[in-house]
Amino acid sequence: MRTLVLTSPNMKGAEVSAAQTALKQHGYYTDKIDALYGPITAAATKAAKWDLGYAEKNINSQFDDQLFLFLTGKSKPSLIMRQRAKSRNKNKYVGADALDVATRFIGVSEQPPGSNIVIFSNWYGMRGPWCAMFVTYCFTQAKSKSFVKGSKYAYCPYMLADAKAMRNGLKIVKTADAQVGDVVLFDWKGDGVPDHVGIVNVAPGKRKTFTSIEGNTSGTNPSDGGMVALMERRVTDVAAFIRVLN
Repeated sequence: MRTLVLTSPNMKGAEVSAAQTALKQHGYYTDKIDALYGPITAAATKAAKWDLGYAEKNINSQFDDQLFLFLTGKSKPSLIMRQRAKSRNKNKYVGADALDVATRFIGVSEQPPGSNIVIFSNWYGMRGPWCAMFVTYCFTQAKSKSFVKGSKYAYCPYMLADAKAMRNGLKIVKTADAQVGDVVLFDWKGDGVPDHVGIVNVAPGKRKTFTSIEGNTSGTNPSDGGMVALMERRVTDVAAFIRVLN
């Protein structure tokens, strides 16, 4: 098998279909088998390498013969890889898994610009501002039961309402208690209605700023910037930090 990598236009063919099939059998790839090596397939490749215990320096989006052999059971990971995988998966918060998913998509943008056409809105089944759809995608890929494709969530205020009522496995936590992988809702206008959402990458603690990975953002337009990005935010712009319990 040739090594599959992200290119523009995407690599395609029977080898890509084989890779997607192998990834899908283990739950890493959830889209249709389309024989195109795009961002979702690349992200699934990274997820597989993480779970298989690859060293962090080798966790990339390149799908090669060795990964195919691991996924098809024709070769077994080394002892150190198995030990690394076990350590990574022990008592891990679902939000941390969602953050891992989010990290793989940094730099992905809607095409054409301003269209809201992006893999996350296509997956969710709704055309529109997609920051909440991005968070929903990441948490569903992390096996959270609080987020559901096509219904929970595409609208930030609904997420906040459920967290305030402690419904659907969501609850609000204090800023000082926020942790990596928590959901963070932003209220740019200070009117009590959340405008944007992301996943905490570095928690604020006692600081006035923190970082989060967000969809449909940019340095010039925080709520409709059209791309996935790692952003530095102010605590004063936060409507709520939310813990995902299931």
